[in-house]
Amino acid sequence: MRRAKRARDEFAELIRRAQRTRATRARVIIEQCLAMLPHYRGIPETHLADVRRSVLAHLSLFYRRTLATGGRLTFEDLEPSRLTARRRAAQGVPLGEFLTFFQVGLTIIWEHLIASANDSRVLRDRLLDRVDAIISNQAQLMTALVEAYVEESERLLRFREQDLDDFFRLLLTGDASDNVLEARARTLGLPLDTPHAIAIVAPGAGSASGAGIGPEEMRRRLTRHLRARVWLGRSREGFVALLPPDPDRRALAGAAGPAADERHVGVGGPGRGVEGLRRSAREALRALHIGTLQRRGERVHRFEDVEILDLVQVDSAASQEFMERVLGPLLQARASRVHLETLRQLVAHGHRIKLAAAALSVHPHTLTYRLKQIRSRFGIDLDDPDVRLRVQLALHVFDAQAQTEPRRARRKGTPGR
Repeated sequence: MRRAKRARDEFAELIRRAQRTRATRARVIIEQCLAMLPHYRGIPETHLADVRRSVLAHLSLFYRRTLATGGRLTFEDLEPSRLTARRRAAQGVPLGEFLTFFQVGLTIIWEHLIASANDSRVLRDRLLDRVDAIISNQAQLMTALVEAYVEESERLLRFREQDLDDFFRLLLTGDASDNVLEARARTLGLPLDTPHAIAIVAPGAGSASGAGIGPEEMRRRLTRHLRARVWLGRSREGFVALLPPDPDRRALAGAAGPAADERHVGVGGPGRGVEGLRRSAREALRALHIGTLQRRGERVHRFEDVEILDLVQVDSAASQEFMERVLGPLLQARASRVHLETLRQLVAHGHRIKLAAAALSVHPHTLTYRLKQIRSRFGIDLDDPDVRLRVQLALHVFDAQAQTEPRRARRKGTPGR
């Protein structure tokens, strides 16, 4: 009996000494983890102070519950640990590094206890008696930490997704002031100080596998293909993304998925700050609208690709009137196809007769004769620079409408013209 009581007293004294020196153990744990865990090396001092408090609290729990009694941790025992896990999730601490902190801590505690027992067989035996309880409680602790961390991460992700959706919708609609948008962007960590481009990925009508992907999958696709960080939200037009200033066309097509999915991407020019992003968003919308209707065979539409069409408001009644006014007489002639292709190749080759003739597979004299016919019969004098510009713009409108009409006809169930 005396021997058993003495063993209990010695073990209790070992625990008391460990408790009294827990600040030293906490410092050792933190120093070792800072040396081996990259994220913790860069955390603010306020967060580091919170880490110290957490380490001290878990050391006390270990000595008081696991080591002293060998009992299982209760729900109440684990609640502070769950709160810590939720804070680390909110702070963006990687889960692996967070859990490693506890694994390192247990190793350091155990090594210190074994060293403190010196050569006492009694103390070593008592420590070994606690191994099952230590392993069980450590597993219980790690499970509680993981569950709380993942739960908080998912909750924060849902809120962040909603906040990103709201930001991009406000950016596209113009319903919020610059100050409001700037405040929201700062809260979300959006980089307003460096140029970025807005892209809109519109849903397609295709039924191929994966056509109905969610925002997280689209964000992963864009990140993987562009090899850059991407911020993504949703609007009625589709996914809206903040991308590097000059995103690669092929990478965007790859992220949009197979051609059968029929997704189209509109990309605005690079912009800085809220004003620049507003402009880029407007450009992305116009690029998507014009490109989807009038760039047959293409799925990624940069604003620079359709800028001239946007300039002449190709989808407006005014552009139709302008095109008919410039090319009207020519369009009514039987030989309109030949004449239009002649003008198209001449414009495409900078009004250089030899190059345009080669593209048309005719002799330069033949091309010169055609131009005289166009001037005499239709009143289009290409020696006049103003006429050249009007013809070039009118041809852009005509070609865009030629691309659009078959699609409109197909949507109505009638054959294209």
